Amino acid sequence: MRIERIAQPKDLSRFVAQDLISLARQKEGTLHIALPGGRSAQYLVEGLLSLDASIQKRLQLYLVDERLDGETNLATLLQAGFEEAFDLKQLSIPSTTDRLSSSLFDRVYLGVGEDGHIASLFPHHWPEKSQVQVAVIENSPKLPRRRATLTFFGFSTLAEEAKIFLLFLGEGKREALNRLLAGNEQADTLPCMFFADPQFSSVIITDLKE
Repeated sequence: MRIERIAQPKDLSRFVAQDLISLARQKEGTLHIALPGGRSAQYLVEGLLSLDASIQKRLQLYLVDERLDGETNLATLLQAGFEEAFDLKQLSIPSTTDRLSSSLFDRVYLGVGEDGHIASLFPHHWPEKSQVQVAVIENSPKLPRRRATLTFFGFSTLAEEAKIFLLFLGEGKREALNRLLAGNEQADTLPCMFFADPQFSSVIITDLKE
């Protein structure tokens, strides 16, 4: 798993734009891009907004999790200016249904929490292990309690051919990054470890100095 280092979080915007321009040149038709909520969403939206309109209209975007109580991840995207360039029909949001997409992802951008969580998959709080793409979490260890999240099964099927970018931005993520690189844990204690499996094409993006 290689590491791409950026100088500061806002540089993620340029990285994302360059990556999607490259993808648009390599692939025809719709580009399927999975996005996180949280603090990294602002930089991702800025990168999307900087793209040429000809690429923007080819994007189908997917939130990997959504808050079912309180301020939503959708609201975070809207506050970052999402509707300046995109129709909401270009965005799929997990809900109480068990399916998010019938198309495979081309790219997955995932913010990683201080505890190593991804989407709303937290340590020791696995959702039901049935084979559904989306699970509803009723008692999340992080507020709000009710969330809809892509499951590990959902990631294993939808992201099997995607390039995965794990975002470790800010000093608070150093411990989680070190634990991932040590490779001594499984996804039940460190959920981001799920993407250390060789079946995935995973890249770490971080602003942390070595």
